[in-house]
Amino acid sequence: MHATFPPITESELRAFVRERLSERASAPGARMFEELGIERGSARVDVALVDEGLEAFELKSDLDDFGRLHNQIHAYNRVFDRITLVTGATLSDAALDVMPRWWGIWAVRRLKNGNLSLKKVRDAADNPRQETRSLATLLWREEAAAVLLDETGESPSKRASRAQLCESIADQVQLQSLRRQVARRLVSRQSPVRAVSMSPTATAASAPGDDWLHHDASCSDFHFPT
Repeated sequence: MHATFPPITESELRAFVRERLSERASAPGARMFEELGIERGSARVDVALVDEGLEAFELKSDLDDFGRLHNQIHAYNRVFDRITLVTGATLSDAALDVMPRWWGIWAVRRLKNGNLSLKKVRDAADNPRQETRSLATLLWREEAAAVLLDETGESPSKRASRAQLCESIADQVQLQSLRRQVARRLVSRQSPVRAVSMSPTATAASAPGDDWLHHDASCSDFHFPT
């Protein structure tokens, strides 16, 4: 008989991803966010890592399905530099067929001892669908005004709304410059968004170069949209 392992829950998966990203998130000029709203709150990313760029990590536990992922894919593509799907190991092959080719795929499984193990099925590549207009919506009004001043040398009207400032950014600021600006503003922001403080002592449980990386914590059927 094959052993039956408990399903991997969202809280376990989230803790696992946080640990895996802890070293990068603890570096100067970096910050991790959870439940970061994008495109004026129309979508949320489970975990976002901001350093020199913006990376999104979409989590799908063994208790989730993929019903909402179709719309999320498009929203994430418009905003982030790189995107990774983190899901159960049994879905990794199917994810290769469904996810955009530039999305990374991390497969997570539970070991006999209850720990979680990660295999990087595919590394994330640069996202070719990123849009300046959607990226600009991550900025608060004051931040958007500061970006326009930095990039154009002109102060925008004090009467301009946040939406109007974002439109001006989309028209006047190059994507590469905006990436740097948004990353810098998010890292320095005093934000009510759920930012994660990572312990500088957090370490990975396995040696660099291992195919499967283990985590002390702990697949079922998912349904892909057709």
